Amino acid sequence: MPTSKLSNNTKSSLLRLVIASFLGVSIGYFLFTKFETKQTEQNRTVKGTICLVIDDFGFALNSDVQEFLLLNENITAAIIPGTLYAESIGWYADSIGVETIIHMPMESYEYDDTEYAVSLNEKLNAALVEERVRSAFEEVPTALGMNNHQGSKATENLQLMKDLARTLKKMNKFFLDSFTNPESRGYITMRRYGVPTQLRQVFLDHVENPAEIKFNLDSLVTLSHDMDIAVGIGHVKPMTLEVLVKEIPRLESEGYRFIRLSQAVR
Repeated sequence: MPTSKLSNNTKSSLLRLVIASFLGVSIGYFLFTKFETKQTEQNRTVKGTICLVIDDFGFALNSDVQEFLLLNENITAAIIPGTLYAESIGWYADSIGVETIIHMPMESYEYDDTEYAVSLNEKLNAALVEERVRSAFEEVPTALGMNNHQGSKATENLQLMKDLARTLKKMNKFFLDSFTNPESRGYITMRRYGVPTQLRQVFLDHVENPAEIKFNLDSLVTLSHDMDIAVGIGHVKPMTLEVLVKEIPRLESEGYRFIRLSQAVR
C-alpha cells in the first residue's frame, strides 16, 4: 500500500546529505574568506620588496656558510665555479631549498692575484665563452642563473656581453648585473637578447663594519619604497651575517618582503 511517509533510512540519508552539503559550503566559504583576508592583509602591509644576493660561496664550508644558507629561504647564494666547495655547496643549498646562481669571475680593471679555474675575459671568442659558461653550470647544475664576480672590464665589453647573452639565452638562464662599472653593458645587452635580468642597486659590505653594513641595508630598504624591487648584494663575511641575522626578521615584521633573484628578474 503506497505511503507518503519516508522510511527512517531515507530520512537519515537525506539528513546526512543536507548536513554534508551545508558543511561543504560553510568550509568552502570559510577557507575562501580566510584566503581573501590574508591576501588583503599582505597587500596592505607590504612596504617594499627586497632581493638579497650573497656572493663568494665556494672557498669555505664552515659554520658561517651554513648560517648564511639557513638565514632566510628567499636569499640567493652566488657560488664561484672552480672553488674547492662549489659543487658541495650547490647540492647542499638545493637540498634545503636555497636558490643558487653562478658567481662568474670576470676580468677587472682592479688587480686581483686570485687564480680562478673558470673566468671570462675580453680575449675569448664566442665558442670559448660558451664552453666556460657551460662548464660552470655543469659544476653547479642546480644554479638558475649568473652574476659577475668583479668584471669591471669584462662587462664594459659589448662583444663579450653579447656572447654571454646568447649562451645564457640558449641555456634558459638569467643574469644579474652586479654593476661593478657604471659603463657596464651587461644589463642592457641581456634585455636586448631576451635574457631575464636585473641590476644591483646596493653593495652592503664594501666596508666591513656593522654600522656601515646596516646603513647600506637601510639605504636598500629606502629604495624599495619607490622601486618595484630593490636588489642588494652582500658577501660571505661574518659581520654581514651578524647584521642580517638581526635585521631580516625585523624588516619582515615591519612589512618588507624578501624574494629570490629568480622572482626579481624581468
